[in-house]
Amino acid sequence: MNAKKLTALLLSIVLLTLLTLPYRAALAEETKSPQDEAKELLQKGLTIFEIDKEVARLNDQDAKIGDQIKQNEQDIVKQSGNVESTRKHAGKVLRAYYTGDRDSIWMLLFAANSFTDVLRMFEYLQMIITNDHRSLAKFTDSFEQLTKLQTELANSRTELQVTKEKFLQQRERLVKLQEELDKQLAVSAQAQVIASQIKSLNDQWKQEGLPLARDYLDHLSMAFHDLPQFLMKDTKYINFTSKTPIISLTDADFNAYLHSKSELLQSLNFEFNDGSMVATGKKGGLQIAISGNFTLLTTTDGMNEVRFVVDDLEFNEFKLPDTTIEDFTKEFQLGFIPKKVASFLDVLSVETKKGVAVVKLKLSL
Repeated sequence: MNAKKLTALLLSIVLLTLLTLPYRAALAEETKSPQDEAKELLQKGLTIFEIDKEVARLNDQDAKIGDQIKQNEQDIVKQSGNVESTRKHAGKVLRAYYTGDRDSIWMLLFAANSFTDVLRMFEYLQMIITNDHRSLAKFTDSFEQLTKLQTELANSRTELQVTKEKFLQQRERLVKLQEELDKQLAVSAQAQVIASQIKSLNDQWKQEGLPLARDYLDHLSMAFHDLPQFLMKDTKYINFTSKTPIISLTDADFNAYLHSKSELLQSLNFEFNDGSMVATGKKGGLQIAISGNFTLLTTTDGMNEVRFVVDDLEFNEFKLPDTTIEDFTKEFQLGFIPKKVASFLDVLSVETKKGVAVVKLKLSL
C-alpha cells in the first residue's frame, strides 16, 4: 500500500470516528436509568436550593456592611471635629510649656506670704497641671479613636469587596445550575413529577433534615470539647513510655464515648479509615452522613487543636454543597485541645488509620 492510500485510509477512519461520536455520547446517555436521571435532577435541585440561600445571605451581608461603612464615615466626620477641638486645647498647653508660661506660675510659690498661701497656690498649680494632662489625654484619646474608626472603615471596605466577589461567584454558579436543570426538565417526560419531587426534597431538608443535622453537629461539638477529659481518665488511651506520648483511640471506643454523651449520638457511628473518617446517623426515615478527617490547627492563642474538618455532608444520600458545609463549619467547631486539660501536653501530629486515630503529643514543661 503506497503512502497516499495509507493516508486516505487513516483520514477515513478519523472521519468515521468523529461522525459516530455524537451517537456514542447519546447512547451513553440512553444507558442511564430513569432512577439515576431522577436522582441527578433531585440532587441538582437541592444544590440550587442551598446555594440560593447562600446568595441571599451574601446579599444581606453586603447591605449590612454597606450600612456599617456609611455609619463609619459619619463617625469619622464627627470624630475629626473632636480631634480638631482637642488639638487646639493641647496646642495651647504645649505652647504654654514651650514658652515658659508654666515656669513663671511656679515662681508664684516663692512670692507667697504665708504657709497657708503656699498650700493654696500649690493646689492651684496642681489644678492647672491636672487640666493640662486632661487636655493632652483628650487629644490622644480622640486621635486614637479616629485612627480606630479609619481602620474599621478600611476593613469594612475590604470585607465588602470580598463579599461582593463571593456573591457574584455564587450567583453565577446558581444561574448556571438553574439553566442546566431547566434544560433537563424541558426534555424530560416526567418534568412535573420531578419538579414536585425536588420541592418535596427541599422542604424535607429545610423542615427536618437541617434541624437534625444541626442537632448532630451541636452534640458532636460538645462531645469533642469534652474528649480530652475522657481520654485522661483512662491510661489505656495514652502511652507515656516515650518522649512523645501517643493517644490511640479506636473507632469502637470513640463511638462508645459518643453514645454515652447523648441519646441522639447513640444513632451516630464513626468509622476510621486511612486518612478519612465517615459517620452515619439515622433518625426515623432521615439519614445524615458526614465524612472528613482530623486536622491539626493552631488557635489564636497559640495552642494546637485537633479539629475534625467536614469534607462531605449528605442528607438521605443527597450531597449538600460546599456552601452548606462552610456555614456549619463557622457555627460548630468539632475539635479538642489537649493543652487545655493538661498544660504540659501539646499536639505534634494527628492521623487516622484503619480503625484507629493516633495523636502524637509532646511534653512542654
